[in-house]
Parts: sequence; structure tokens; C-alpha cells
Amino acid sequence: MNKFKSRKFWMAVITGLLIILNDGLDLGIDQDTVLAFAGIMATFILGEAGVDAVRSKKAAKAEEDGSDFSH
Repeated sequence: MNKFKSRKFWMAVITGLLIILNDGLDLGIDQDTVLAFAGIMATFILGEAGVDAVRSKKAAKAEEDGSDFSH
């Protein structure tokens, strides 16, 4: 259930919907614009995944050390 609160999840859903709706309903959005948007969203998702990985690693290390690091 936590996945539905994820910004990465919603950015992927929105990007997928944009691509599908633009092709299926012919929204008139230029193909280059759609690809640029998809590239930006992919970069955002990968960046957030990197931030999440670092945050998780810091939290695990803090837990090992016995400190309360939650940020």
C-alpha cells in the first residue's frame, strides 16, 4: 500500500498515461515533447531512487550504531 504514496510511482503512471493517451486519443502533443517529458521523468525517478538508497543506507547504519537517525 505504501507504493501508492510514492512520488516515483505516480510520475511513472502519469508518464505512461501521457504516452498512451497521446497515441490512442491523438492529443496532438508533439512526439519529441512526449519523449522529452518521458526522459525528464525517468531522470527524476532515477534521482529519487538514488536519494532513497542513500537515505536507507544511512538509516540502517544509524540503527546499527544505536542512534536515532530518521532524516
